[in-house]
Amino acid sequence: MDALDRVVDPCSIATGVPINLREMGLVRSVDVQRGHATVTLVLTSPICWQVTNIVEAVERVVTEVEGIASCTCEIDPAADWMPDMMSGDAQLRLRRARPVGKAAS
Repeated sequence: MDALDRVVDPCSIATGVPINLREMGLVRSVDVQRGHATVTLVLTSPICWQVTNIVEAVERVVTEVEGIASCTCEIDPAADWMPDMMSGDAQLRLRRARPVGKAAS
């Protein structure tokens, strides 16, 4: 799980507040058996065009972990992501960087 902290959600970079996959709430599961890790993610959008970059980054950082010889990153197509899945800290950092103004009366 700690290795996934090194993979930043590409869309969060566009907000000016880079947030890693775990903070974004995108990690559904990590299963390790006999040196092989399977990471299952949910995407912020079903039409995410950064999915290939995310999968490649996950597989790269996970195989850098001692004892992990290989990694498969899967996307759960049935899972829906919602902003409240982000960690409280990530939500706070995003709010600080991009405050929501009061609506005009």
